[in-house]
Amino acid sequence: MLTFNVKSKSRLCAFCRYWYDPTNSHIVPKLIKSGFWEYDEKAECFCEKTGNKMRANQSCHRYSCKI
Repeated sequence: MLTFNVKSKSRLCAFCRYWYDPTNSHIVPKLIKSGFWEYDEKAECFCEKTGNKMRANQSCHRYSCKI
C-alpha cells in the first residue's frame, strides 16, 4: 500500500470516479482531514471512460476525483 494526497494536483486512477471499484476495496483512508489515503498500486480495474483495464497508479485526462 502506498500513500497519496487527494488534495494534490496529481491524478491516480484509484481515486477516479470512472475507475470501476464499487466497494472502494483498493483504497483506505489514512488522515482524511489532510487528504491522505492509502491505495494498492498493483490493483487493476476497468475504466468506464477509456474502456480499458487500468492500474491504480495510472492516470488520464478524464480524471474526476471520487473523494
